[in-house]
Amino acid sequence: MAFKQQIIELWTLLLDMGGWTLVALAGLSILTVATALVSAVQIALLHPHSYRSGAAQDLRYHIEKRKAAGASREQIEESVTIAVRGFLRQARTGFRLLELIVTAAPLLGLLGTVLGMIDAFQAMQASGDAVNPSDLAGGIWVALITTAAGMVIALVAMVVHALLDSQVDSLRYRLECVATDALFGNAPERGDRKIEPSLSTEPVRAGGGAD
Repeated sequence: MAFKQQIIELWTLLLDMGGWTLVALAGLSILTVATALVSAVQIALLHPHSYRSGAAQDLRYHIEKRKAAGASREQIEESVTIAVRGFLRQARTGFRLLELIVTAAPLLGLLGTVLGMIDAFQAMQASGDAVNPSDLAGGIWVALITTAAGMVIALVAMVVHALLDSQVDSLRYRLECVATDALFGNAPERGDRKIEPSLSTEPVRAGGGAD
């Protein structure tokens, strides 16, 4: 009962401060944290910094299995391309949702500000000559809260997306090295120079994964 009462009080506070748009922004902030955690777990399970475990090990096993089955070079390269895309797609779980939050949060905050300004000026018109400047300033201040909240949420989502995307790039590089080494036997698995294998792995783009 105490927890339920706290939720009700928080809901009421958000409505009083910024209306339904601030409540929606609070929901977006929770969704941002949840999506970031899910994406981080998915990437961690693939071991993006390892050549001997996770996705790299699975890809090497996949190639050796195809070789043992007598598949041709072209067939192996095609299956490796599909496997790499699958690993990258798994790693980018939730990325599209984060990109949507980056775009939607500031717009939602701006919408709350515009609605708040409309209410403030309507109240000023209704009061006629008895306008209290402090009341008007207070209404505008409350309206601007939603814009600030939207920008903060968008910035957090953008930073999280960039950090996770760097991990996906690391995973992609290691998969390329493993694939090239297994297919041609000439790819260094450590080094600063990036190896571009003959298999046509698609470059990772923002929003290229499943949510």
